Amino acid sequence: MKRNDQERIERELKRVEKRKRISEKRDDREPGSIGTYIKGLKSLLQHDGHMIFNTLNDEDVLELMIDMKDDLPETAWDRVIRKAVNATKVDEKELAVTELRSLLEE
Repeated sequence: MKRNDQERIERELKRVEKRKRISEKRDDREPGSIGTYIKGLKSLLQHDGHMIFNTLNDEDVLELMIDMKDDLPETAWDRVIRKAVNATKVDEKELAVTELRSLLEE
């Protein structure tokens, strides 16, 4: 085997080890972090680019909001809602934010 081949194999092994370390770090994150709730809420929201449809009547969204109320301090709730709605890039952001806030007040 040539020296270049050995170096290439070593580099590939280092990459695999690095990917493994990074994935373990991601798995070690606490499940109730703000980023987790932002990603979860964003994935549950159904939209057409103009408005979000399922803010008030979806059980999965309601369940996520209840879990968020239990896990996060009240100061972080608004941040999670705003960032999740902004990530959808819809035009009617304020309407969706107010509807999601109303779920927290119930």
